Amino acid sequence: MLNQFWKTKTKNVINDETINGIKIRLQKVDGLPPKDLRKLVDNGKKELAEGIVIVFANKDDKVGLAVGITDTLIEKYDAVKFAKLGSEIIGGKGGGGRKDFAQAGGTNPGKIDEAIIKLKELI
Repeated sequence: MLNQFWKTKTKNVINDETINGIKIRLQKVDGLPPKDLRKLVDNGKKELAEGIVIVFANKDDKVGLAVGITDTLIEKYDAVKFAKLGSEIIGGKGGGGRKDFAQAGGTNPGKIDEAIIKLKELI
């Protein structure tokens, strides 16, 4: 199902799911510079009220990843952990931030779907 979902022709794809009782928003945006990711994460956190927001953006063979975790969940989840794992998969190094917001980058847009699958396993 995931592959069909991500293979749409839309430039901005949002998929909300619940995994182990936690609301999660997965978003993938084509043609968006990674510096614009924070706004999308902040909006997603507001819309979910409680949950985890994971946004990938790719432009010019560069991939940006941002992860946001609402305040009520930061005792259980750490955005930096998500960003680091995602970065390794998409061809980046590291990733950093705080428990509630972290960013990372990479160079392999073809690995975004694989990163999403692995990140969902952290929940």
